[in-house]
Amino acid sequence: MLLGISGALCAQVKEFKESPFLYPVSTVILDAGHGGHDPGALIRFSDYAGEELLEKEIVLDITKQVAQLLRQWYPDLQVILTRNSDDFLSLQQRADIAARTNPGVGASSIFISIHANSSNASDASGVEFLVKRADKRVRFLVHDVDTWTIMRYANHTVDELNQLLNRANILLASQLEQRFLEQFPTVRNRGIKEQDIWVLNAGKVPSVLIEIGFLSNPEDAQNMQNPDWRSQVAHAIARGIADSLNPGSSAFFPE
Repeated sequence: MLLGISGALCAQVKEFKESPFLYPVSTVILDAGHGGHDPGALIRFSDYAGEELLEKEIVLDITKQVAQLLRQWYPDLQVILTRNSDDFLSLQQRADIAARTNPGVGASSIFISIHANSSNASDASGVEFLVKRADKRVRFLVHDVDTWTIMRYANHTVDELNQLLNRANILLASQLEQRFLEQFPTVRNRGIKEQDIWVLNAGKVPSVLIEIGFLSNPEDAQNMQNPDWRSQVAHAIARGIADSLNPGSSAFFPE
């Protein structure tokens, strides 16, 4: 018995623990935003050797570093990159990779999309963690569903699955946010926000889109230009992911 918790709340806790989105994580899908003919945000520096800084290049560098760290720390973990080079993928292709990757019986997947922000206001700055809007309903069992998903989702209604997914999204975003703020205690934290974004709505797994900073902000852009800063961002993201692999424990991070 959980002391001080009502029967109704105990039932909610039990339901959350039985969530198919909280099985042990066997698969991490890392999504570097943009790519190919889609550069994403960009900034031009008069003193930058490459003359311009492209979002697609920054986030691919960080994403590959996150993948390398996770593979070092967890050799048995399946780490999938939606893109490993300067390739263009549609939003549907990215979402399909998350939705159709079988994590195995009794295991689960998570999806992390890495982006850099931009604004017309040059003073806009900081990091934010985006999750799907709570009122956006994901359809889990459709006509062309993969067989393995039937066993995973059949014991819950669509409403239950969406509620459980929303909670898992917030939990994952909170873990990433905490590690990022530990790594960068002075960064402007724009918080966890619900947004209507395709890859968050369509992935069918706990998903977070991280905006690591604003290319339109001079200080943020200078940080992104710095390889050491990008390495620190990769470590923060990898540690946040590690927390989701080791719930309730203090994960060990070899350097």
